[in-house]
Amino acid sequence: MRINAQSLTSFIPTQGWVLVDKLVQNMAFFRIKRSLTGATRFFRTIVAFVAILLVVLTYATPQALASDHQDTIFLASRLTAADLTDLFVFESPTNPKNVVLVMDFDPLIVSGENRPFEPNILYQFKIDNTGDSIEDVVLQFNINGKGSQQTVTVRGPSSPIKVGTTSALLPVSWTGQLNQTFSASNGIKFFVGTRKDPFFFDLEQFFKIIPDRNYNIQPNPNPPFTVLTFRPPGQAQDTLAPFNVHSIIVELPRKLLGTGKIGAWITTSVRTPRLRNGNLAQIERLAVPALNELFMDYKDHNNSNLQTPTQDASNQSQFIQTFVKAIGRPQGIADAVISVAIPDVIQADLSKPSGTYFGTQLANNFGGRRPKDDVIDVTASVVFGNAVTGITAGQIPALTSDNVGPNNANFLPTFPYLGNPL
Repeated sequence: MRINAQSLTSFIPTQGWVLVDKLVQNMAFFRIKRSLTGATRFFRTIVAFVAILLVVLTYATPQALASDHQDTIFLASRLTAADLTDLFVFESPTNPKNVVLVMDFDPLIVSGENRPFEPNILYQFKIDNTGDSIEDVVLQFNINGKGSQQTVTVRGPSSPIKVGTTSALLPVSWTGQLNQTFSASNGIKFFVGTRKDPFFFDLEQFFKIIPDRNYNIQPNPNPPFTVLTFRPPGQAQDTLAPFNVHSIIVELPRKLLGTGKIGAWITTSVRTPRLRNGNLAQIERLAVPALNELFMDYKDHNNSNLQTPTQDASNQSQFIQTFVKAIGRPQGIADAVISVAIPDVIQADLSKPSGTYFGTQLANNFGGRRPKDDVIDVTASVVFGNAVTGITAGQIPALTSDNVGPNNANFLPTFPYLGNPL
């Protein structure tokens, strides 16, 4: 039996969100025990009940393999609907005046599974168009109702009421049906529903190379780099090929986001007793693919999720430097990665007609990220090879490509661009 976030919410709506609040305040739900010091006997009883319930849920939740698709143990096993997997920002292939934003979340949906959407989560696209890594424009989405009657509410795009890790709801702009395209009067198109997961990666082999990134073997993973090669062409496998994902897809006029360079990231947020006036607390953040998965120890993911891009220079940069040093590569590799990937936002130049991955930083073009961009090979060829930097010292050629490419059958030439679910 699958116990999902919606059934958890309906079963213990108050205690469940108290636990989420503990996650937000204490950085990891494993620290609940520490927070009990000086608590009343009643509070101890409530926490004990929740802890027992979570143990039951742990054994009731099936395990599966993924990368940022299972970013923390909490998201992977307790609240999958808040687990962000990918952000795409790309030029519209059908209208040069438009830009497309795609948020994927709630991963590992098997073929034929009709997984409900979670109505207690706020999903946001955040756009910085002034270069300070603080959002200037936001698009907010939340799901209403249960079962076949679920709908989606859209707020924005407009300036946020609050910035940072606390969010306030904007006025409602539109509502629409799930799994159907709907349009707004200002030229925006929306799709919120189930799609084929577009991410392609031999994650199974990646977990042999860096076992720490696999949440199923926390907290005692095997040592890393006992395997120093991806599988060769013809043997490499796309681990995500059998799965669907939930997606929010928006195509809108570029001018609604800005006129020049932007930085984009996505977040999920929930209500907690700690915040009043209906405000919501951030529990997940994502932008540049493979950044956390490759460079950051799994135990540190949650702390990064609870921060904003303004903190990345002091936070994520240290993980990049440590990782590059650990694999025996020169400091110049770390410097190159930091220069294009920190802050953790996907950069795009809306004044340019088209682009390539990291193209805003490296090639003076649109930049962004398209669903078919082979982001794993791009990243691996820099970190383990000599791409961009020309540095050859300490190369590990067998790790510069996972030898998995996009399957054209998983994509559409027109909106909503991601392939139909399996």
